[in-house]
Amino acid sequence: MTDSNPKIVVLSCNWNGWSCIETAISSGNTYSSSVRAIRVTCLSRIHAGLILRAFEFGAAGVMLLGCAPDQCHYDSDKDQIVKEVEKTQHILALLGIRKERLSLVKLPAFSGRDFISRLNQFNDDIENMQRAGLTETIA
Repeated sequence: MTDSNPKIVVLSCNWNGWSCIETAISSGNTYSSSVRAIRVTCLSRIHAGLILRAFEFGAAGVMLLGCAPDQCHYDSDKDQIVKEVEKTQHILALLGIRKERLSLVKLPAFSGRDFISRLNQFNDDIENMQRAGLTETIA
């Protein structure tokens, strides 16, 4: 793939999310070199400021990859990320940035194929937005 691919940041929980990435890679699946996967302890630790910072530093899209419903290892605040995504999407809309550039994906552990499928679809969606001139930046 070329450098014209959109820059995608994947913020992944240390548990189910990261196991999906590792399973995908160990199974021989690949994804664009423009994707940056960053492991965090739990998605409940992610806040709007961090997500917006990724856009400020040039991310065309941000995917949050976490545990499937009812599989969170920390269980407390497991719905916090949904509220944070909704808040961040509202802020993005206020800034004139399409909220679809932020995606929340929750998968069971070791779902490498599903992760690759969701990442490729997200990447395609971002590429389509870029072609249509719909990937505004935060100044």
